[in-house]
Formats: sequence, C-alpha cells, structure tokens
Amino acid sequence: GDYKPEVAAWYDVADMAKRLTLTCVTVLTHEPRQFFLVTLSTAILTIVVHNLFLPLKNEGLNAFVSVDHWLIFLVILVLLLHDTHMFSAKTIWMADVVLLGVTLALVTMLGGRSILDFAMDLCRVGTSG
Repeated sequence: GDYKPEVAAWYDVADMAKRLTLTCVTVLTHEPRQFFLVTLSTAILTIVVHNLFLPLKNEGLNAFVSVDHWLIFLVILVLLLHDTHMFSAKTIWMADVVLLGVTLALVTMLGGRSILDFAMDLCRVGTSG
C-alpha cells in the first residue's frame, strides 16, 4: 500500500473517522457552537496526527495531504468568520481574499516541490525510450 508499515494498520480507520465526523456528526449538531467545536477539533487533530506520523511513503503525497488538511481547517475558519458577523456584507470579500491568499501560499509552500517535480515529469512524457 501507500502507507508506511508502522501506520498501515490504523491510519485508514483514523482517516475514515475524520471523514465521518466532518460529514455525519456535524449534521447532528443543532447549534453553531457545537458545529464549530466538532469541526475545529477534528481538523486540528487531523493536522497534528498527519504531521506527527507522515503516514505516506511518498513525500510529495504527504505534502499534498497536508495541504488538504489545512484547507479543510481554512474552510471551517471562513464559516466561523461568516457566522460571527465580524464583517459586513460589503466587506466579507476581504476575508475571503485573504484566506484565498493563505491557501495559495500553503499550496506553494507545502506542495511547491511536488508541483515542480510533477511538471518536470510531465515534460518528459513521450521523450523517454
């Protein structure tokens, strides 16, 4: 498989628990504070577990999965910002633009090397033996 042997037995189960928590458990929450407690704690734990174990054999794939976890966290933060009414309807776009910039920075910093390697591999397609 794609996982390192030391995490192969349990990482898929943990990943599925994260997915079920973010999709099913949140549906059962009735108040925003419950929703944000569940989603933020799940997103933070997911980031920590992934960064502690780096479960995938491929470093580039680990970087992209890390970006994925951070993007989930950022989506929750955007929802939280919208829910707090800190911005008026006319200025909420500023928060969206800033978080979009953070997202692009994350993709570049965490996945930049993998993107470059992918582009180089793509350029070599059809030129080898």
